[in-house]
Amino acid sequence: MKSFIKFFSGIRGMMDEIVVFAVLAVAAYADLRTREVPDWLNYGLISAGLGFALIKSIVFWDYWLLVYSLAGLAVFVGLAYLMFYTAQWGGGDSKLLMGLGAMFGFKFSLSAPFVDFGQMIAAFLVNLLFVAVVYGFLWSVGLAVVKRKLFVPKFAEYLRRFRMARFAVLGLAVLGLFFLFFSDNFYVKFSVASLVLIGFTTFYLWLFVKSVENSCMFKRVSPEELTEGDWVAEDIIAGKRRVCSKKDLGISREQIDALLGLKKQGKIKKVLIKEGIPFVPSFLIAFIISFLFGNVILFFV
Repeated sequence: MKSFIKFFSGIRGMMDEIVVFAVLAVAAYADLRTREVPDWLNYGLISAGLGFALIKSIVFWDYWLLVYSLAGLAVFVGLAYLMFYTAQWGGGDSKLLMGLGAMFGFKFSLSAPFVDFGQMIAAFLVNLLFVAVVYGFLWSVGLAVVKRKLFVPKFAEYLRRFRMARFAVLGLAVLGLFFLFFSDNFYVKFSVASLVLIGFTTFYLWLFVKSVENSCMFKRVSPEELTEGDWVAEDIIAGKRRVCSKKDLGISREQIDALLGLKKQGKIKKVLIKEGIPFVPSFLIAFIISFLFGNVILFFV
């Protein structure tokens, strides 16, 4: 028994990392190829996380290991629901996040400092924030280049629509730079210059992202190609009944069946959907960075 515990203790950490890496690699491939993460993979990761924690708790006679896993699941359930109901991620991404929470676990203490920000779950969240921003921007740039015939007119339209806002941002930027000449304090100058740069860049980055989102991420598909969770980009009404709405948080199986029936009746041919960015590869990148370097902020500090 002692030799078994010693052996299990030696591989328990790497076993978790190997499982997470394998699941994220498969999920990233599926997301890139089909824009969907299979439920069996997500629920399997949740079950594995809780199952491993239960086994560890029994082997090492430490119930806190299971408590940490449940706490990690709870933390990521909250984050997953927030991202899903604000339409940032699809259901597959959200469920995958829950599984990662169960696998990582959230270690906490009842006394100060309460939370270790160097633990995997904290490192992953911080790294994911940076990776997702860079990944999303690069993906948007790629879309804008590939679909430039759609993007360029939309971007020009947004520049015209927000002309007054552009003038206001430019005016504030000029005012901020003008202020630099009246200050001899280096830190004041640096702060003002940073605010001007961040404000100017953020505004035009927002225009760019909105232009990509509203020009390059729409696609018409037949009802047979729809999968649960797809975002419908237009209301579809049959008679007096609204079959699906662009306000829905993902299309349901019942709605897909109804659309298939409408196609058989010759009332619709295709459905306009909005394709989101496949974000699961950013999960994999953030995990690799977390495994190799931990929390990037603490690493560089």
